[in-house]
Amino acid sequence: MGKNSIEHDHIPASCRERKAKRATTAAVAGTFVEYYDFSVYGYVAATLATVFFPGQDPAVGLLSTILIFGSAFVVRPLGAIFFGRIGDRKGRRVSLIACITCMGAAAGLTGLLPGYAQIGIWAPILLLILRLLQGFSTGAEFGGAITYIREWAPPRRRAFYISFASAAGNVGKALAAGTTALVASLMPSEAMLNWGWRIPFLLAVPLGILVLVLRLRVEDSPEFIANNRARDHAHRPVRDLFATHRAALAKSILIAVVQNIGTYIGTVFVAVYLSSVLGFSKATSSTIVLVAVLLAAGLIVAAGQLGTRLGGKRLLLWSYSAYIVLILPSFLLMNQGSIGLAILGLALSMVPYALCQAGTHTTVPELFPVDVRHTAVAFAYSIGAIIGGGGGPYLATWLIDATGSPLIPAFMLVIAGALGMIVVSLTVRPTSPNEAHIHTNPHPARPADTASTEAGSR
Repeated sequence: MGKNSIEHDHIPASCRERKAKRATTAAVAGTFVEYYDFSVYGYVAATLATVFFPGQDPAVGLLSTILIFGSAFVVRPLGAIFFGRIGDRKGRRVSLIACITCMGAAAGLTGLLPGYAQIGIWAPILLLILRLLQGFSTGAEFGGAITYIREWAPPRRRAFYISFASAAGNVGKALAAGTTALVASLMPSEAMLNWGWRIPFLLAVPLGILVLVLRLRVEDSPEFIANNRARDHAHRPVRDLFATHRAALAKSILIAVVQNIGTYIGTVFVAVYLSSVLGFSKATSSTIVLVAVLLAAGLIVAAGQLGTRLGGKRLLLWSYSAYIVLILPSFLLMNQGSIGLAILGLALSMVPYALCQAGTHTTVPELFPVDVRHTAVAFAYSIGAIIGGGGGPYLATWLIDATGSPLIPAFMLVIAGALGMIVVSLTVRPTSPNEAHIHTNPHPARPADTASTEAGSR
């Protein structure tokens, strides 16, 4: 294939590496804050139900609050297209700046929002609007971040650099859980209801400003800049994506669905599972999940390092094999009624989860050329989040109730692993870490687009 990557010979290697690390830091910090902002709502949902739906039955109020929480998923594909188009036309950096500004503003305004007692029906309406705004920005943040990191990182270390974004998301969720738990433990319930719930949201403002400063100080990715200069035709990333890269988009969505089933069943639904199905207290369940999520952050980075040796496809196949082999034993351990065994079981399930996170986020960006990469990656992840993240926990809850089997989530994860193995084995071209960047040659003849289309059709 010749020389396939964009090599900036006039930039010393040491200088480029420093810039790559700064760019990665800016992207990772934003992902951390984005996941924190997005997750806080869920951890204070019970309090929000009382503040914004005080006249309803407590159960109905909580369901209304959760419905607003879920509404953010619906608009994620719209945000992916909107911000992804900006990223593919104006630059990854511009899109990432816009995403973090939108998310930080929405979270901060939520923390300042009057309750139902102050403004009546407008309170839940405004809460819904701000939650939709959060979902809109989340639709493109992570896809934009890993696209930006991928285009800056040294080709042989892309999996490792990208893994920090995945790990940061877990740490962000953990901070959201820890912050809300700390605030609730330090003040009376009445104070928490009156104003304490606002603190985690308002913390998003200084965090967002810090990330904004970091992102304003970095350059756009060298691949995007070179491709933009070489472009000799009108650039319509959304149209080009759906017209030319449908096969690659379809397989990316399927890979993202499997990854999101693992994420939302393995790190979100499992908290409800431990308390509602297995009988652990809510505090104990939250603690077990918090420990597992923090462990997963470290495992994801280790999996990224492994990916630099294996390549994205083999890393994904390893992760799917691990789901098939390890998940049932991990859930059997959790079902023994012991806190220690529950921690051990959930920790075991974090191994395939971490491998899948690193493998997915390394593989999917390689399926698309520079022209449409931001839009494509963000859109695929958004659809995957709706199907796997929104549908997975709901289906697990329904099946447990219908069958009475506490192992339903394990069976679902095994099936997801088998589905992922079939999709990746049959449709994704094997790549080594050394050739994983073949789709980005920006010369006017545009062999990169041809290569990507061919790879996406295999």
